[in-house]
Amino acid sequence: MLFAIWGVLVSLSFPVSATLDTATTAVPVSDTMPGTISENALHDFENAIFLNPQQTYRKLVTLAQSNDFSDEGKVWLLLRKAQTESVLTLYKEMDATLATVATFTNVMTNEQNALWLYLKGSRMHQTGDISGAIDTLKYAVEVAKEEPNSTIYVLAIRELGYGFALSGDYYRATLILQDAYKNLVILNNPFFNGLLEESLGDTYNYLGNYTKAIEYYEGALTFFESIGYQPHVASTLLGLAMVNRKLENWNDALSYFDRYEIALNFTNNHSENFYLHYGRAMTMAERGECNAAIGAIDDALGLSGPIDYNAELYKKRALCNLTLDNLAEAKQDLSKARTIFNGIEALHNTQWHLELDYIAGLVAFKDNRFEQAFEFIHRYYKDFLELQRLNNSEYVTQVQATMEAERKDKEIALLKQQTQLQAATAREQSLKVRQKNMMLVGVVVIFALLLIFVVFQYKNSRKLLALSIRDDLTGLHNRRYFFDYFEHNLVKLNPSHVGLALISFDIDNFKHINDNLGHHVGDEVIKTVAHTAANTLRTNDVIARIGGDEFIIALPRTTLLQAKEIAKRILENIRSHRFTTKEGADFSVTASLGVAYHHQNKLIALDVKSMMESADTALYQSKRAGKNRFTVAA
Repeated sequence: MLFAIWGVLVSLSFPVSATLDTATTAVPVSDTMPGTISENALHDFENAIFLNPQQTYRKLVTLAQSNDFSDEGKVWLLLRKAQTESVLTLYKEMDATLATVATFTNVMTNEQNALWLYLKGSRMHQTGDISGAIDTLKYAVEVAKEEPNSTIYVLAIRELGYGFALSGDYYRATLILQDAYKNLVILNNPFFNGLLEESLGDTYNYLGNYTKAIEYYEGALTFFESIGYQPHVASTLLGLAMVNRKLENWNDALSYFDRYEIALNFTNNHSENFYLHYGRAMTMAERGECNAAIGAIDDALGLSGPIDYNAELYKKRALCNLTLDNLAEAKQDLSKARTIFNGIEALHNTQWHLELDYIAGLVAFKDNRFEQAFEFIHRYYKDFLELQRLNNSEYVTQVQATMEAERKDKEIALLKQQTQLQAATAREQSLKVRQKNMMLVGVVVIFALLLIFVVFQYKNSRKLLALSIRDDLTGLHNRRYFFDYFEHNLVKLNPSHVGLALISFDIDNFKHINDNLGHHVGDEVIKTVAHTAANTLRTNDVIARIGGDEFIIALPRTTLLQAKEIAKRILENIRSHRFTTKEGADFSVTASLGVAYHHQNKLIALDVKSMMESADTALYQSKRAGKNRFTVAA
C-alpha cells in the first residue's frame, strides 16, 4: 500500500512528548529496587526508552509492581511502560497497560491525557480502526493545545496526518504534515530533526517522488544513528527498503531489508519480523520470483501482522498463483483479500481496494470468462482514473504551494540560526579584546564587528521579509502571497464550466472599536474575524489580509450561487460571535462584503484588476446600504 510504510514507522519510531536538548541526556536506568526513579524522571524518560528499550522495559515492569508513587506518578509510569511496549511491539501488553491507564482518567494532567489519547490513536491504526483513530487523534490534538510544550501536539498532528492518508484524504494529510514540519523545525534538536527528515521522506513517498524520498530518509538515518536511537534507525531503514522496492531497485531494497534485520537487535520480540518477511516477500513477488515469493508470503502470513498488510499479501499471492496457473488458489486468495477490505470501511474506494477489481479481471480472464474479465478491468480503470482525478486536480496545485512555503519556512529558520551564530562570534571576539586590555584595538575591532553585524542583520532582515508569506497578526496569507498565487494559479483555470469569484470585505465600524475599547481589543477582533471567515471556506479557497481590517477571498471553480452562499455564511458566522473583554465589555461585530464574479464560459478575458475593483465597488455599496450585508457586483 502507498501508506502502509508509515504504519510500520509509527510502530517502530514511537514519538516522545518532551524536547531533548542533546543526544547525551539519557535518564540512567539502574537495576535497583523500585522507587529509585523519581516521578520527575519518569516525565522525562524517553531517552532511556529509545537508547535501551529492553533494559528500560524490565525496570518499568518492576516499578509497576510498586506502590511508592502518587496517582500522577503512577500514570506517568504506566504511560512510559505503554510507550516502551509500543517500541518493542509488545501490543498485547500495551493494550493491557492502556486499559489500566484508563482507570486514572480523572486524575490525569492535560499532558498525560494527550499522550494517552495519542497512544490509543496509534494503536487503533495498527488494528485497522482508522475512523476511530482519526476521531481519537483529533481529540488528542485539542487537549495538547492547552499545554505550553507543543511536542505532543505536533506529534499527534503527524499521526493524524497518517490517519487521513490511510483513509485516502491525501490533501488533508499533506496539510497536516506541513503544520508538523513547521513546529518540528522550531524545536531544533537531532531527534526532531531526524523526525522532520523522515516525515519529508514520507511526504515525497506519497507524492510519488521516490528519489527525493530516499534523499530525506538518508538524512533522517544520519540523525538517528548520531544519537543511537535504534528503533528509529530501524524504521528509517525499512522506509528506504520500501521506497527502493517501489523504484524496482530490487538489490538495494533487499540490502536495506538485511540492514533492517540487523537493526532489530534492539528488541527480542518476533512480531517485528512480520515487516521483514512482508517486505522481502513482496519484493520477490514484484521481481517475478513467484515460486520463492509464495513460500515467503506463507511465512509472513504465519506471523502476527496488521490485517491490511495481510490483505496485500493475499493480493500478491493471487497474482503469483495466476502466473503459475494455480487458478483455484488465486480465487481463494482474492476472496480472502476482499473479505479483509470489506471489513475496513475507511479503505473502501482507495487505490488498494480498487486493485481487487483488477485482480478479479485477471482471474476471470484466466477462467475464460472474458465478458466478466472486461467488466472488472473496465471498472477498475474507470474508478482508478476518477480517484486520480479527485486526488490530483486541486491537490497538486495546493501541495506545490504548501511545499514551497515549507521550504521557505525552513530557510527562515536557518537564517535565524546564522544570525545567532554571528552574534555569538561577535561577543566572543569582543571579550577576547577586553581580556587582552587592548582598548584602542578593541574599539576598532568591536566597531568593525558591529558594522558587519548590522549589515548582515540588514541583509538577513530583507531576506526574511522577502520570504515571509504570512500575516503576523492573523496567520493568514498576506497581500503579496495572495497576488502571487492569483497570478500563477487562478488565472490558469480550466476554461470549461468553471467560474471565479472574489469577495472583498472589512469590519463595520472598526475605528469605533479601536477608539473606544483600545487597539488590543481591535487586534483580537481582527484575528477572530479572520479565523471565522477562514473556517467558513472550502479547502481550495484562498483568503488573505490585505491591510487593517480589510480581507480578500478567492473562490476558484465555483458558481455564482455557491459564492453567494459562502458570503452569506461568512456574514452569519461573524455576527453570531460574541466578544468579551477583560474590562467586562460584551459586544459583537458585523462585516460588509462585495462579491465579483467571472464566468469562464463567457467570451470575456479574465481581468484581475477589474474584478478587484468590482468587488471593492460592491463592498462600498454594501456600506451605503446599511452595512452587515453583501452585494454582488453588476
